[in-house]
Amino acid sequence: MNIFSRAVDFIRQKSDSNLLIAIFGIIYFTSQFIIGSILNQLGVIDALILQTTLSSDTFKEIASGWIASGQVNLYYKHFYFDNFHPIWYSIFLSLLIARTFKINNINPKFNFIILTPFIAGTCDMFENTMHLYFLSDLQRATPALVALSGLATNVKWFLSLSGVGIVSILVMAWFVKKFIIKTK
Repeated sequence: MNIFSRAVDFIRQKSDSNLLIAIFGIIYFTSQFIIGSILNQLGVIDALILQTTLSSDTFKEIASGWIASGQVNLYYKHFYFDNFHPIWYSIFLSLLIARTFKINNINPKFNFIILTPFIAGTCDMFENTMHLYFLSDLQRATPALVALSGLATNVKWFLSLSGVGIVSILVMAWFVKKFIIKTK
């Protein structure tokens, strides 16, 4: 059995624990609230554009504005939480995916999806590292590096939102089967 199969089995086993899911859910939502509160002061739209852009000019324009106004310190402040945030949502979302796969008897050939939140978290950590690198000297925000950082961010968002979508659909399917159709 390879490391990925062992990781999937471990997460599937731990997904039986409502307490574990609740703990990581609380940590995740608290962290998300704090990060959102900080980024709200900068302008959430600008923060999202800065993170998802593939354009070095766009990155430099937004970052330069924050630097000139002194608001860049707020962006730095969000890293105190965002450097750990990928850990919380990777664990929480993977537990939720594993649980919903179990309760819906999803074919084990799809178990690799349980690990996708960790790919998203790795992309998030890369994004954070690159933004700190760029902000220490905006000349480092070259077109290729900003595109690479933006690509990682967009993969993160795609995988995270896909995971949330999968969990939502599977919870609704379980609910319908359990309470509306009342399968035997």
